[in-house]
Amino acid sequence: MEKLTVLIVDDDKTTASILKHMLYTYTDNVLTASDGIEGLALFQVHHPDIILSDINMPRMSGLEMVEQIRKTDENVKIAIFTDFEKRDILLKSIELGVNQFLSKPFAAKSFSKTIQNLYNEIIEKRRSNREIQRQQNILHAINEMSHNFLQQSDWMASLQQEMRNLKEASSMSSIFIYQNEHDNDNLSAHKLLYINDNAEAKSKKRIHYRKHYFMRWKNQLEKNLPVNGSRDDYDKSKKKLLDLFKINSLLILPIFVQNKWWGFLGIGDEHKQILESTNVEMLSTAASIIGSAINNRNNLKSLEMSSAVSEHTMDGVLITDCHNNIVHVNNAFLDITGYSLESVIGKNPKILKSGTHDKHFYQKIWHHLSLYGYWQGEITNRKKNGEIYIEWLSINTIKNAHGQIENFIGVFSDVTHQRKDAHNQAYLATHDPLTGLSNRLLFNDRLEHAINHAERFNKCISLIFCDLDNFKPINDTYGHSMGDEILKRVGASLKEILRKDDTVCRFGGDEFVILVEDLDSFEYLDEILQRINDLSNTPCVIDGNTITIGMSIGASIYPDDGEKPEELIKAADTAMYRAKNSGKNRIEYSQSDLNVYCLKKYQGIDHTHIHLL
Repeated sequence: MEKLTVLIVDDDKTTASILKHMLYTYTDNVLTASDGIEGLALFQVHHPDIILSDINMPRMSGLEMVEQIRKTDENVKIAIFTDFEKRDILLKSIELGVNQFLSKPFAAKSFSKTIQNLYNEIIEKRRSNREIQRQQNILHAINEMSHNFLQQSDWMASLQQEMRNLKEASSMSSIFIYQNEHDNDNLSAHKLLYINDNAEAKSKKRIHYRKHYFMRWKNQLEKNLPVNGSRDDYDKSKKKLLDLFKINSLLILPIFVQNKWWGFLGIGDEHKQILESTNVEMLSTAASIIGSAINNRNNLKSLEMSSAVSEHTMDGVLITDCHNNIVHVNNAFLDITGYSLESVIGKNPKILKSGTHDKHFYQKIWHHLSLYGYWQGEITNRKKNGEIYIEWLSINTIKNAHGQIENFIGVFSDVTHQRKDAHNQAYLATHDPLTGLSNRLLFNDRLEHAINHAERFNKCISLIFCDLDNFKPINDTYGHSMGDEILKRVGASLKEILRKDDTVCRFGGDEFVILVEDLDSFEYLDEILQRINDLSNTPCVIDGNTITIGMSIGASIYPDDGEKPEELIKAADTAMYRAKNSGKNRIEYSQSDLNVYCLKKYQGIDHTHIHLL
């Protein structure tokens, strides 16, 4: 289990001691501070993963400290000890970006669940960042390898360094190359290169596929298929090799020269974690580059090497002449873009332009190419069928002996799905997982933006608080799964009532908050409130059970009920509680006299029904 650094900020030493003991499972690195000033200083030095803080402390309060921290770090996880009855503190904490709330005294089970959730989020983000970084490092190493092999008349001169770079880029501990001995039907191979971080590791000078029980691997490699697994995946004979090499996971990639199996590239690690398929595909490109380098000693005078490389890789490859007209593409390029070979040869790569980037973006690429001879980065292009995709692209310039540019070589991977995964993570961070509605974090951001827009263009907005009446008895009688289904149906119904630009948020538990922007009249607001209240008259039928849901509703209007987010939220919340205390299943405005509001178009509507629904 990966360990975290946790900072506890509390002037009560007993509380700090208890928390330190409860955190033992997750970390042995706990920092403690007695107030916000001391906590802020420790944060700036140690950059902890999680901050647990009290609110009321001498010199600087917990919220003041959080406000300072959020100015420089939006990602550190922060949990506050607070009384859940103090709604103004809760709202202020949410506004400042507090992730979790804990109440004293700490219940072990609840505390453990909260910390576990924070821990999981941190570890997943670390893993995701490491994986993205590893992919970028591998692509960069492959890019450099291709460039150097093309520039070297003797590719073996740079092989040792390029393989060391590739090993480090992929965060592995061992890399090796074995060449088949062709005099005995490829039944044995001798070591060409071996690098291992472990000084105690040994290697085999010669591997006999049959005698060492590697025939299954041989059959797979001959079919141009990789071998990828951890120690647990291999039999006794394979484990002996892993023990010799001091590794616990192993990827073996075939090297082909002129369509014949030449040998293999192996890359292993002391840990059991196997490489993901994306990394395997990228490293397969490295094996292809090696095969092409073997087949093309005079790389500077021939483009055959680039063609051979590209035909054995899952990455798209295109080669242009000095005028940037396409002279060669591989099958992966055709598969990714959807173009035919005949439709791209002789064309400029700008046929792939998506329109996403401006002229300045492409000018920067060419400027970097002219200065350094290469460029690498993310670019958005368009397939033949019009579909937008995202690619990670590396471009190299190829020069002749006189320093004149002869070709440009581009190698790219389709990373659209990776970016979608990142988008999904961002979605989960801003939306309620049960209902799919906005969560408080996203709602607060939209509310602040709506207020700024309303102030700038002299508009009105409304905030509507909805709280389900007698929801707890439903959970107690029918179970929480029934309660969850009701919350999902209410959330979906609220979205149907509103315009696309309005926002519905599950504020917590059985509370929903609605933001109505560009409000022109009471008539429109009244219609929304009526339709929301009508939900109370539409029973839910779930698993044969007919359940009627009541709803207490409170509304506030900008700017009359407040000009700041917390003021509007508090006004609507207070109105909602007034509705609940007055008999439930009602609508209440923050102001009892509706004529005080800026909206003057409230005509022909019976004011009395607003409070007596």
